Amino acid sequence: MATTTRKRARNETGKFRGDDPSTPDINEAWEETTVATKKAPAKKAAVKKAPAKKTEMPSPGSAAYKAMILRGEIKE
Repeated sequence: MATTTRKRARNETGKFRGDDPSTPDINEAWEETTVATKKAPAKKAAVKKAPAKKTEMPSPGSAAYKAMILRGEIKE
């Protein structure tokens, strides 16, 4: 998809071109250009997680049990 925009016209040396007063219906100081617009990138599909495996509960008071509490996997 392309859009048109206006930008200042320049002469051969790169300086801005002025408007010619003898042509009131045409403005030579500006020129319309076509600009290509970028297409939005496609979204990636969400990766589905595998269901969590059931594991044996560690004994209360062990380091593994306390770590599970801190991670929010179990409640006291």
